[in-house]
Amino acid sequence: MPARPFTRWPVVAAIVGLVVAGSLVWRTQRPDAPVATPERDAAASAGAAPFSRWLQFEPAAVRANAGVGDRYVDAVLGHQVFRLPPRGVHPQIGRQLLLDDDELLLSSGRHLWTRKLTHQPGLVGEFCYAHSTYCLRRLFDVAFSIDGQPAVLYDNQYWMERYPSHTIVHYTLPQVSIEERKFITYDDRAVATYAAKSNDKQPHTVTLEVIASSVPVPGTTDGAAAPEFPLLGTGAFQGMPLSIYLDAPGFARADTPTIHLRRDLAVPPEGASEDAAVSVRFDSAPHATPQTPLGDDAHLAHARSYNRWFADHVPYFDASDPGFKKMWYYRWWIVRFHLVEMKAPDLQGFAFYEGKLGFDNPIGFAVPAQLKELTYLRDPAYALSQAQNSYRNRASSGAVVDPPGSPYWGETYSHWNGMALAEFHRVHPIPPEALRKLLPEMAADVRAWLSAYDADGDGLPERDRPRVTGYDLDILSYWYFAGTRLDPRAEPPALERVDFASFVFANASGVAELAAAVGDTALASEFSAVAARVRDATLAHLWDPETAFFYPRRADDHARAPIRELHGFFPFTTLLAPDDPRYTAALATLVDPNEFWARYPPVITSQRHYRDWTWEMDGLTRNIAPHPISMGARTVLQALKHYRQQTAVTPDHFMELMSRYNDLVYPRVHPSDPLWRPNVHEYYSKWEPYSISPRPKPSDISHDFHSMYVSLVVEGVVGLTPRTDERIELQPMARRWSYFLLDGLRYRGHDLTVVWDRPDGEVRYTGYPEGFSLYVDGALAFTRPELGPVVYDPSTRGVELPFQ
Repeated sequence: MPARPFTRWPVVAAIVGLVVAGSLVWRTQRPDAPVATPERDAAASAGAAPFSRWLQFEPAAVRANAGVGDRYVDAVLGHQVFRLPPRGVHPQIGRQLLLDDDELLLSSGRHLWTRKLTHQPGLVGEFCYAHSTYCLRRLFDVAFSIDGQPAVLYDNQYWMERYPSHTIVHYTLPQVSIEERKFITYDDRAVATYAAKSNDKQPHTVTLEVIASSVPVPGTTDGAAAPEFPLLGTGAFQGMPLSIYLDAPGFARADTPTIHLRRDLAVPPEGASEDAAVSVRFDSAPHATPQTPLGDDAHLAHARSYNRWFADHVPYFDASDPGFKKMWYYRWWIVRFHLVEMKAPDLQGFAFYEGKLGFDNPIGFAVPAQLKELTYLRDPAYALSQAQNSYRNRASSGAVVDPPGSPYWGETYSHWNGMALAEFHRVHPIPPEALRKLLPEMAADVRAWLSAYDADGDGLPERDRPRVTGYDLDILSYWYFAGTRLDPRAEPPALERVDFASFVFANASGVAELAAAVGDTALASEFSAVAARVRDATLAHLWDPETAFFYPRRADDHARAPIRELHGFFPFTTLLAPDDPRYTAALATLVDPNEFWARYPPVITSQRHYRDWTWEMDGLTRNIAPHPISMGARTVLQALKHYRQQTAVTPDHFMELMSRYNDLVYPRVHPSDPLWRPNVHEYYSKWEPYSISPRPKPSDISHDFHSMYVSLVVEGVVGLTPRTDERIELQPMARRWSYFLLDGLRYRGHDLTVVWDRPDGEVRYTGYPEGFSLYVDGALAFTRPELGPVVYDPSTRGVELPFQ
């Protein structure tokens, strides 16, 4: 069925991030000193705003907004938080607006983040440090008094705006209005700032009272002295020293045993009071006084710093479909939210969790998808560090295992890290010394899967745990031999699975490619042979020529489980399957609406099986999820780019899949904004075919980083195909779009700008020609009137048109 099109919401509105109340975060903020732009921006020496280069591609109405040059990402993703259903909206719609992530602070530090933010003055909720095994419920409470009288706050006296860098709470009282801004800085300070202005044009005094208490810290030694203000607690967590301080410049402490601070703000008849700031600082070394004190404009400095991370590291993207554009920046926020910087035994340097709201650890299942996303950060250090952290933690067999932080599943998930890392190396060549350190660990992982998990030595790994696929109980083949009925007490059989074989093949091929890159011919030869052996075994034993599909089989007797699962396409995802019509015939099943091409394609198991048996299947979950959807999108791309003997899958299929992916992630509940608040949940249920329910039911875990999106935009929508040589290959799939632009894409040491502006006499990007153009380090490489596959050779400046 055709994808439901998004309403074409005006691009200007999408970019400036108008909230329902019509406010912008920067409307009352004071100017400050300029911040240097990224190195690639020639305007850095002139002190231009961080997003000055991005703004040259935006319409004039966007550029006219004060502050957008400093806080572009805040502008795109900012929105109002509805504590209560808003006035003027039907109650049924209003209740839907109260989304499950409303009680969340979107900024985070090296180690510190929130899982919940209670709607009250101060910082109360759930604040986690490093892992969710150490969280504090209450940092400090704040109370207001106006001219000596305690202020009582009712639900109708405050409203909230939320931005990636901070949350604003507006308290509107009869005499004064108070703005509270809450955020977490990268150096692990949970901060609240306060400013007030008069509502009745009379002077007032606002008194802020802060109440805090000493906090428990792991690793505190017996008999340690009680902490003394400003110290709240000291100890160590996972081998990292930790001291926690309360910083409140300008506050005076009351003569009480508890920590009770007070400060008066003089509110003038016109204008705003000075700012007051309070923070709880999580420090890796004992510093009674912060090394960087909170300034008068702490919230503004933080907003600029937080947004600048995106300006420095994220390529700019513009699209004629605003759903894709907003999702691009949301998915980069996902990356930033899950970033940690650790000095623990299991994690060193940069690391990325699968889900700080549910899986606060680098879980092996998600790491390959994360590596693909991180590939397109401008700084390669992030992806390389994540790969090193993944391979650092291995089981006794040698296979990659989850780091023993929290939560520790202790699981050796099936994964394709080696393939993802080889593709990363094509974009950002890994220094030889770093590669030589990684290769033995990568090789050990592949060998483990063909020793510890291949009992009969036939080159087909086997496992009896559905969870190691990452798709848990949605894998029907594990229950096929029990009548396709889930029995939690029964032990499922070990299966030689298509996904296991495909991923071992992919990882062996990755080791071979990377070994060749550093001149280790022996290792390259060994693992080329391993990949060939696994491929031969897969084609010989897991392919069914009669039904043209790959199936798993039971390990002990090799009985086939004839269940069509998404994993049956992974030989194409990993390029194991030959480009031969005998095999490419399977791809027609992927885009068949009666099989995998459901409302939100692709599903994990063919709909045909569900319809043949029944929907009441003893607890089998029938979920859809962003991870398998993104794997389906990657499969479509691989089919289009590497399988010339197929005609079933087209660029329109890829764009339709991505549009429906957007449709799933956008709640689309606000009556006047079809691009409301994206939220990529762990999974969604109740999607059954032909269901009358308009939306699947999201899981409880929000904003997971366990799937791909931005890499699919780069490699699919725009069409970059990472290569092992210096040629630049583009196969854009957005053939029906009127325009798109990707700028600042770092590729093999160069900056690429890819532009499509359909030739119609209306120039979208000033200074750039209409048509399909590539710029390398700011110099025009080519312009063509049509959008289609191109291979550009920088050494000859020649253009080839493959697959025409």
